[in-house]
Amino acid sequence: MGLYRAVARPLFSSLPPEAAHRLAQSILSLPLPWERIGGTPKDPALRTSLAGIELSNPIGLAAGFDKSCRHLDALGRLGFGYVIGGTITREPRAGNPKPRIARYPGRGSMTNAMGLPNPGAEAATRTLSRSPSSGPRLASIADQELNEVIVTHGLLEPNVDGFELNASCPNVSWGRDRDNEAHLALLMRELGARRTRPLFVKLPPFRSDVERRAVLALASIAQDGGADGLTCSNSRPVSDRRLSVGAGGLSGRALFPDTVRIVGDVRTTTEGALPINACGGVFSAADALACLDAGATTVQVYTGLIEGGPRVVRDIVRGLSEALNGRSLAPATSPGQDGTRPGTFRRGFGTTASAAERRPGPARGPGGRPAAGGSQALR
Repeated sequence: MGLYRAVARPLFSSLPPEAAHRLAQSILSLPLPWERIGGTPKDPALRTSLAGIELSNPIGLAAGFDKSCRHLDALGRLGFGYVIGGTITREPRAGNPKPRIARYPGRGSMTNAMGLPNPGAEAATRTLSRSPSSGPRLASIADQELNEVIVTHGLLEPNVDGFELNASCPNVSWGRDRDNEAHLALLMRELGARRTRPLFVKLPPFRSDVERRAVLALASIAQDGGADGLTCSNSRPVSDRRLSVGAGGLSGRALFPDTVRIVGDVRTTTEGALPINACGGVFSAADALACLDAGATTVQVYTGLIEGGPRVVRDIVRGLSEALNGRSLAPATSPGQDGTRPGTFRRGFGTTASAAERRPGPARGPGGRPAAGGSQALR
């Protein structure tokens, strides 16, 4: 990571945000030894199961980094336990006008108003069908109309291990203005009759009591509709005049204290019956431990990969391994985390309801892969 911080990160930071991202994507297209570059150790103690999807470790790549699904193999080989491509919509989307990313130097955060640019479901399906898989891969999906979500899901399903339903994108009008509760209930009902892969619902964040009640209502709707898990949370809507549309979704370190709190609240609301993927501001092993201790089964990284480079997964996994071995780990003190300290580490972090307590899910998918169920304790 020293070389990345000394050379690569200053280079990326000197470029406009989208140009830097295109450069990173181009590098990921190269036939490089990504396993060696990532250097992530294999620790059997960190293996876990996410709704029947077997993971080598609980660190996932969040949706949005690889919107086209072209680089999931290289990203997986860096050492992620799983990777998420997309968000994918039925038809190709150009997204919002530029500029649509605003950085906050020194704060480890940024706001994006991308508007879900992606090649569309058919192109993503072709890409996935031709790409090798280095490990579990999921697709993030979203759309304005029910039938579009259903078609996208059906096209992608043979080529992924599961889905993350983006029910809360702040960067498209239909993600903000519709009746999200009714829409989610309808989606869960229609997808439940068709799917054979695990489905995770990505919830919006909350800060006020009103927002909390609304989000926890969505969590209950997802649970009652048969979701196999939840992701907490999406980016937080904020205003920024540098963006062409004047507002976007905040991501990075600034979200971390909320992430830990939200994971705990959602876990309490669902009574631990569903696995939770923590997403928002995870940069270090201490951050990951705080989320896992709050009740998450996995943690997802995005801005942390941009800030820390290709070995951030290695560093987080090593830190988790050390914690399992009883070694001390310094609490997170990164800027923007408001002094939040990780909770007390437990060897049984990430557990959910026992197998006997879980609600039955959809039938097993092709190849006998379980399509539903809670997570297991890291073992």
